[in-house]
Parts: sequence; C-alpha cells; structure tokens
Amino acid sequence: MRLFRTLAISSFIIIFSLKVSAQVEGIANDRDGVVFFIEAMPASSYRHLGTVECSSFSPDDIDPLLDHVLKQARKNYEEFDALIFRPGKGMCKADAIQFYRDPKAKRRRGSSRGEPQVDEAFKLSKAVERNGMMIFLQNNPSKEYTLLGRVETPVTFRSKDIEELITEIGKISKNTYPDMDAIVIMEGSSLRKASVIKFK
Repeated sequence: MRLFRTLAISSFIIIFSLKVSAQVEGIANDRDGVVFFIEAMPASSYRHLGTVECSSFSPDDIDPLLDHVLKQARKNYEEFDALIFRPGKGMCKADAIQFYRDPKAKRRRGSSRGEPQVDEAFKLSKAVERNGMMIFLQNNPSKEYTLLGRVETPVTFRSKDIEELITEIGKISKNTYPDMDAIVIMEGSSLRKASVIKFK
C-alpha cells in the first residue's frame, strides 16, 4: 500500500512538472520561513516529504487558509522548506517538500529576533498554465511584462470555493484582454482583483 501511494505521488509530481509553462519564472512568497507554491512549481530540486489536507475554507480570504495548512504541516513534519498547493483542490491539499542543499553550504539563520530567512534561490518558481493562461498568486513574475490593465469580479458574484473564484477572475481577464498571458492576483484583494499582463 505504501509503495502504491509513493508511486501515485511520484506520478502526480511528474505530470504536474510537465505542465510547467515555457520556463516563465516567478518569485514565490514565503511566510515564517516556508515558501508557498500556488499555481506554480519550484525551480529548484527537492524531495517530497508528504501531503497535508484540510477542510474547505471560505474564499473571502486566503490568509487564514495558508496559516491553517502551514500549522497542519508543522504537526506532521519537523523540517520542511515549502508547500506546493495542488491545483484544483481549493488550496486544501499541499505537498510538504525539502530542497536539496549543497552539503558544504552553511545553513542561513534568522536575525537576532529569530525571524527565519529563506534562500532566495528556493523562492524561484515556474508558472503552471491553467486554461491557457498563467496565474500568479502569492508569486510575482520575474520576466519583463506589459501591464494591460486591472480587473475585478463583480460584487454580486458569489462563489462556493476558491477554485470558482480563480476561474471567474481568469474568465473576466481573458474576455477583457484576449491577448493576455497571465494575471497577477493582488495581495489583500480576497482573490477578487488582478493585474492582467503580457510578457515581452
């Protein structure tokens, strides 16, 4: 049974990696020393530690959800570097991973206040395409781009989960700017506002 689960997880990671789009890189956000990869994959090599699942949350704010998943991961894994949130799961299923390090390199410590520091190389991400576009969420594109405009979902739009909300803002973006390449969902907008961009 354990072998079957390992093979299944490995297959998911391989298939997910194949969807990485044209090496469009970004810089993922981190919190408390842990990097979040949402709609993206790490650019650095890593090993899979295990999977974390949680109940669905209200899509009004993703911060409590991120905090909850991070807390769950810390209950199960003593040391991990990042969480890869699986697509199509409403950000309620994530893989805990640990990056491979140079054995000769010294581990970076936090400041005197004890704040953890993350190696910038481990924050590099590769965008994953969804419905013909790339979505940058808790992630910023590092490739040069042109800002086409900004969009937001109508106040009257109600969604039952985060997936519906992301799909809707993607649809609005594509309809408004057909030649777009990606959207960057704005921090603190409850997933309801996004910048629409085209790469140079």
